[in-house]
Amino acid sequence: MNPWKASLVVCVWLVACGGSEAPQLSYAGWSERVAASACAYEEQCGTLTVSREQCEADRVAAYAAVEPDLSRTESGAKAGCVQCMRARIDELDAVTGSGCQQSIDEARLLAVCGVDGAACAGVP
Repeated sequence: MNPWKASLVVCVWLVACGGSEAPQLSYAGWSERVAASACAYEEQCGTLTVSREQCEADRVAAYAAVEPDLSRTESGAKAGCVQCMRARIDELDAVTGSGCQQSIDEARLLAVCGVDGAACAGVP
């Protein structure tokens, strides 16, 4: 098989087998995504009190501050926080996508994140 065809086969295989699962981001990557979603929500729905950039930086710093504690505790604590971040992203993006007409599903966040965001050591 010539190199061009081999490249095409590999490309088609990668596209076909890409799957629909969420990307495998690091803890820091998920914290950046949830910070962007949370600050977009606050900006669009009228609760942002600082600049968007500052909002995102503050959120990322808060998640970074609790990461060592999550890593030291029981196995799965960090994964539980990532699961919470993913649920928050889903909820916040749904609300901003609706032009702030839809409400956040607080019951879902409570179920995934725990009381007062315990899964992420209280980081919202």
